[in-house]
Amino acid sequence: MKSMKKVEVIIESVYLNRLLELFKVHDITSFTLISDIQGCGGHGLKMADDVTDVFSNDYIFVLIEEDKFLEIKEEIRAFTKKYGGKCIITDAMVILSNK
Repeated sequence: MKSMKKVEVIIESVYLNRLLELFKVHDITSFTLISDIQGCGGHGLKMADDVTDVFSNDYIFVLIEEDKFLEIKEEIRAFTKKYGGKCIITDAMVILSNK
């Protein structure tokens, strides 16, 4: 098992590519994405039934090592300040299949 950080981000769908680019710059290329999530937050109710992604949200999470998290955390803070959204950080234990 390995200790890691789980970084979960909920953002408006129109900003997804910007977040993925931020991850890519820091060599974070593995992630899980759930598109068109529904909920109510700072920008009001978001429903996933629109024709475009202008009014929908996405949920993305990555598992990264502590040093990578420390490297990127302020950029994620700046990202959510500029574009909105939420970022949740949790400690995680990951079972590795090759160990």
